[in-house]
Amino acid sequence: MTQVAHFSTFEEMSAVLATNTPHALVQDWWARLEGVLRACVPGGLSRRASVASLLSKAHAQHYGLSGDELAELNAMRRLRNACAHGEAPPLSKQLALQFARRAHTLAWDIAERRLTTVYHLGGAHA
Repeated sequence: MTQVAHFSTFEEMSAVLATNTPHALVQDWWARLEGVLRACVPGGLSRRASVASLLSKAHAQHYGLSGDELAELNAMRRLRNACAHGEAPPLSKQLALQFARRAHTLAWDIAERRLTTVYHLGGAHA
């Protein structure tokens, strides 16, 4: 019988996936980051709205993004798209881990900024 691996930490999970399926790790963490981006748009956002539109300068204010962060997110989106469409170059374990760590950090920061903004303005819901 095959034993299934269980992970306790982000680092454990990411290290195994980066070693075995680096492209999948990139896509997994992009999906998580995209979910946060969609959830943080005031009033919600259609599932059909493109991620590129989420990362437009018009929406950047909703996330509290700097110009550098916006450029970084767009570069991450392009790498994810290349992975999803079979156009990505071979990815090293280190690059996949770097992507996952940064996506994790950005998602956390964006969600935290959004909550801080909502509660600062007196809203009860994110």
